[in-house]
Amino acid sequence: MSIVAVDLGKTGCRIRATSGAETVSAHGAGVPGLADSEGDVRAFDAIVATLGELDLPTPVASIGVGAAGAEAAPAAARALAERVAAHLDAPTAVTTDAVTAHAGAFEGMPGTMVIVGTGTVLLTLDEAGTLSQVDGWGPWLGDEGSGRAIGQEGLRAVLAAHDGRGPATTLTAAALELHAPLSTLPRWVADTAAPARQLARFAPRVLAAAAAGDAVARDIVERAVDAVVQACAATAGPYCLLGGVAGSAVFGDALRARLRERGLAVVEPRGDALDGAEYIARTPASAYEGSVVRRG
Repeated sequence: MSIVAVDLGKTGCRIRATSGAETVSAHGAGVPGLADSEGDVRAFDAIVATLGELDLPTPVASIGVGAAGAEAAPAAARALAERVAAHLDAPTAVTTDAVTAHAGAFEGMPGTMVIVGTGTVLLTLDEAGTLSQVDGWGPWLGDEGSGRAIGQEGLRAVLAAHDGRGPATTLTAAALELHAPLSTLPRWVADTAAPARQLARFAPRVLAAAAAGDAVARDIVERAVDAVVQACAATAGPYCLLGGVAGSAVFGDALRARLRERGLAVVEPRGDALDGAEYIARTPASAYEGSVVRRG
């Protein structure tokens, strides 16, 4: 009997199936999120497509799915659980990718999972076993300090320099490598199904420019770190840092230093979101159960 773990985010879909000592895995395309239009259908299609890349050990005992946007779209989470359970004919648990990240990092122990990737979300499990969330409100109302925010501020700085409203920056050359001419950058962002993900594509260039000493990029990164530190101050540690932005040296090192300056403990995660999805699938009575939808 195999346990299937799914980590479905905006930038990718990872699936791992474990049966005894045997493990197989695959990676596919992500989706904007369950809260998006037809989010459950898009998520299901992404999962099925990625499953198609696996030589899946059968039968399947249970499936755990961490999907971006599940907390904001409970009806879509229920629909996704029903679709996956019917497709694999096995009990299916669906929760947000923040919960599976926390479960992978802490395995039900108290602490705060700080995820800084395309978006930003902090999930805390306190000593009383209560889960609470800070930020994770999406690109238009939240996600402070995220890859989307860093990329967006970087492109704003490029256009300000282009207009003469802001200082010159090496980000201009980086933006031209991504898209030219600069005058059509607004359309480049708008003419996509996932504008936040499009903006986040520029974040690695901002981080690289900051590491190389560009003053404009360094200011953007420092402000992003400040935003995440303020979010951490609203929660309780210890803290695990995850996500592509948090994993970068220029951002992650600065964030760790700022948290330690405040006397806040930063610890290494025990596992990742796939481990958390497997934990959710295997443990129906965990501290996370109030945030999990089960079908099948």
